[in-house]
Amino acid sequence: MNLVSRVIAGIDAVMDLTGAVASALLIALAGVLAYNVVARYAFSASSIALEELAWHFYSAIFLLGLSYALKSGSHVRVDLIFEGLSARTRAYIDLGGCLVFLLPLCAVVMVSGWHFTLDAWGFGERPDGLLAQLQQAWESGIGEKSQDPGGLNNRWVIKGVIPLSFALLFLAGIAHALRQVHILRGESDTREVEASQ
Repeated sequence: MNLVSRVIAGIDAVMDLTGAVASALLIALAGVLAYNVVARYAFSASSIALEELAWHFYSAIFLLGLSYALKSGSHVRVDLIFEGLSARTRAYIDLGGCLVFLLPLCAVVMVSGWHFTLDAWGFGERPDGLLAQLQQAWESGIGEKSQDPGGLNNRWVIKGVIPLSFALLFLAGIAHALRQVHILRGESDTREVEASQ
């Protein structure tokens, strides 16, 4: 196995882990939604924090699932046209799409998402010292908080998933582009191409 194949395998392993995290969050989301429904209709009680947590879980599932979808080939494409093309033509289209659209978009969203997260972190005052900041994060939150009474604190956490997810998508895009280069150089057979698409 050459270096490029090892890089692809390493990135694929990270994407598999990301897919597992998104799957676990999906199970947690189902649990939170079920609890909210039972609490609301059986006990006439509801929690704004749990409703917001469900929104956060849904967002994280979607965002983290992007990179896994690219890796597993379950992303949206026009299969009617694409499947009728030769493996080389598909590789050219995928490589061009990665280099011209996907990777630059990911870079822009990573940078702007990082600033978005820092802005959410920067709201309000924080005490000096790591221990005091951790205590504040747990008790009253750091940075941007929910505007609803009883909502979640520490909004920077979910906003931080945006640059993280696009960094993972950038990695998945690199692995996808490297796969297409393998195909164009004739280093992968057609069965391997079909399995990766």
